[in-house]
Amino acid sequence: MLSTLLETIKSQFGSKSYWLGCMLPLILFLAANVLVADRHYSYIAKLIPAADAWPDKTMKYSAALALLLAVAYVLSTTTAVQLRMIEGTAGPFRWMSWVLRPAHARAMRKLDREFRKAEDTRDALEDSRKQWLDVLDHSAKAGSKQPPLPKGAILKAKHEMDGIVWRQYCGTHIAPDLVQRAVDKLSLDLAEHSVGIEGKLYDAYLDLQSAIQYAMDRYEFDVRRLAKRRYMNFPGVRPNAPDPPEQGISIEFLAPTAMGNIGRTMGTYSLVRYGMDLDIFWTRLQSSLQKDSKEYYAVLQDSKVQVDSMVMMFWLSFVFTVYWTAALVFWVPDATVKEFLMVSISGSVSVAITYVLACEAYRVFADVMRASVDLMRFQMLQSLHLPLPLGTDEEKTLWLRLGKATAFLDPEMFPYKHP
Repeated sequence: MLSTLLETIKSQFGSKSYWLGCMLPLILFLAANVLVADRHYSYIAKLIPAADAWPDKTMKYSAALALLLAVAYVLSTTTAVQLRMIEGTAGPFRWMSWVLRPAHARAMRKLDREFRKAEDTRDALEDSRKQWLDVLDHSAKAGSKQPPLPKGAILKAKHEMDGIVWRQYCGTHIAPDLVQRAVDKLSLDLAEHSVGIEGKLYDAYLDLQSAIQYAMDRYEFDVRRLAKRRYMNFPGVRPNAPDPPEQGISIEFLAPTAMGNIGRTMGTYSLVRYGMDLDIFWTRLQSSLQKDSKEYYAVLQDSKVQVDSMVMMFWLSFVFTVYWTAALVFWVPDATVKEFLMVSISGSVSVAITYVLACEAYRVFADVMRASVDLMRFQMLQSLHLPLPLGTDEEKTLWLRLGKATAFLDPEMFPYKHP
């Protein structure tokens, strides 16, 4: 038993998650504390010269290094707890959920409204596109026998066309009412003058046709962008999403933090797309990954290391900022206002940056997790000796039944398929 424990510790010391996820944040944390404490505690400045005069330096240095490794190892065993705390499922953020959760609910509802607005505007542009193009074509045919636009003449639609072209150059939205006004005014110019193959009227005619297509594409881009933001940052489905699972996932299931909501998107994806409850099947999926796709499992582990590292950096930055902000006010008599401001501001900025980076790393990890569900779910069914479903509806039914049988011990009958 002792040899097994030692082998486990040895493998942990050699892992990337230990060095990048725990040792590096710990070294940076200790260096920051020494940098601040050195100004107020003289024995710290004398510590390194005094260490050169120690007897048995090798043994004492080894003991100090062993202590550092041990502290980092203890911290590595708490990464899961730290992640739960920053997700808001445990600790202070969970206690403050009644304060934090409403802000995320408002942000999600705003995102849903923006998505619906972009979708409605895109549909309005698509519905009007043929009519606009027909009006322009008919006007151009009606004015084909008219004289060309005189040089120096100003188009009736000049103001609208300038705004449309400028918006297209800047990559911003073109509203349907602006396109309608431009079509109405330019059609008068087209009916009164021949388009020709060059000149202001010809350029405006082509620019407006291009702008109509661009306006639709721009709102289509927004629809896709907002949908992606929605499913990458919040659990559940949009209110107008087709075929929501079990009437959707309620807004009450929002987490109190952005990290928590990002984490819950993984469960939403597997449930909406396949009917699979990832909380039930993750350990079985992990086993299939380790057995049948070691390379992809290594990618998943690397993504998790980045998350662990940023989460550790966040909590150590938080502890550093809280401790030294209080210490410089109450416990350090020779502290200055300038030093207090430098420590408090730099520490707060570090906390904010590490939290943002942790969220970004968690989004990458969540995307890798979603891909692992896509790629390895059938291998998990095969490892359970279950036949593969024939279609999407059968698959959703199978995962729902299997989840009930696995997590709730509901009586379900499954045919086995043996090799």
